[in-house]
Amino acid sequence: MSSEYKELESLFSIISPPKSTECNRSNNVAEDHCYSFGLPISEYAIREAVTKEAKDRKLWNSKAVKNMRIDNIEHQCCYHYVLESFTEQRSTAETTEPFSIGQYMDSAAFCEMRNPLDSLGPSGASPTRSIDHLEQNNPWEYSVEPTKEFTAATKVMVLPGSSRMTVCSNCNAEGQQHCFHCRGNGTDKCNYCRGTGMKAGVAHPAIYTHPMIGTFPHGDSNMGYPGGSSVIVRPPNKGQTYAAGTPMHFMMKAGLPPPGIGQHDLCVYCRGRGIKDCVQCKGQGKKSCITCGGSGRTMTLTKLKIFFNVKRSDFFTESELPQHLFHFATGEQVVFECNNYVLPLKKFAVKEINENSRKICADHLQGSLGNTKMIKQRHYVDSIPVAKVFYTIGKKTGVFWVYGSEHLCYIPKKTSHCCIS
Repeated sequence: MSSEYKELESLFSIISPPKSTECNRSNNVAEDHCYSFGLPISEYAIREAVTKEAKDRKLWNSKAVKNMRIDNIEHQCCYHYVLESFTEQRSTAETTEPFSIGQYMDSAAFCEMRNPLDSLGPSGASPTRSIDHLEQNNPWEYSVEPTKEFTAATKVMVLPGSSRMTVCSNCNAEGQQHCFHCRGNGTDKCNYCRGTGMKAGVAHPAIYTHPMIGTFPHGDSNMGYPGGSSVIVRPPNKGQTYAAGTPMHFMMKAGLPPPGIGQHDLCVYCRGRGIKDCVQCKGQGKKSCITCGGSGRTMTLTKLKIFFNVKRSDFFTESELPQHLFHFATGEQVVFECNNYVLPLKKFAVKEINENSRKICADHLQGSLGNTKMIKQRHYVDSIPVAKVFYTIGKKTGVFWVYGSEHLCYIPKKTSHCCIS
């Protein structure tokens, strides 16, 4: 199970596909079918492949490879069977989004919310189809085509008929919520002067030592902001608030500017107040609701997630070469079939291919019986040519292999280095 599907399963509710009738499927291999297994690898291609491999691994020099004598070539074949199943899974999840007047709504739900009386019968009976009925739609009733077959992809769409407008529960339809950054006061400590009101950022002694002031800006969280390092004074006449121990505090108490301090000494941002407008609510004490976007209404809808997946299984027949090498090689395709469902091979020349085809097909079919819908299947058999080469260099003999349409070369590590000049 892929990591993307695990994440999908944790966020969305998986919906099982409806049971469909089995379609008639004919046998995929005719009795008189003839298979072509490709041409063997030529000696010229073998020498080219071993020259490149010896140069990359620095086993022999070019002269030694040129003087190599090929004693015998045994042509073999490795069959590669591949089955791919293209499946689809669907899941739903409830979500809430901000509502706006220009937002798209499906016509059925929009008309019923706007004109609920239009659907009443002549005697005033209840409408035959309500909005709640739209929520009961089966997600598998809607056709969603994949962008490309046999390619994993994920699509997210709004389930038609699932949209409904509700009142925002976060702001109670007001469109604004309390600003917790400034506690609803709309002000915050001035960062430029550190709450002192002075351009230098240091409280002036003529202010906080004056008998009418007698206070120094401090960080009492009960009187100011948490970590604000300023005590806030709020005049009873709803005038401008200011921080204690600032030039504005002195002017409000004495009615005169502080002695020895001019306008050029005050902070250019707060003008001696020591505080500024809150950056979160712009000095309003309230900010736009993050849930409804300031409209006071939200749109509750159901999102449908379609997950297209490709399950791939393969099998290689036995060979003297390590199996992992064949994953990088290709061969001639001798069997290919693509259909809604494919039957296992029964009349192939190699018995191992027929047996493993039956096991792999049964495993893929078993995996599509739950919450997965099978869209299409395809399987094919590749005939990978293999040439086992016996060689002699000087007085030493050995063996190597050349395989695949790419003429890849495999030389065992036990081969000794040769420096024949």
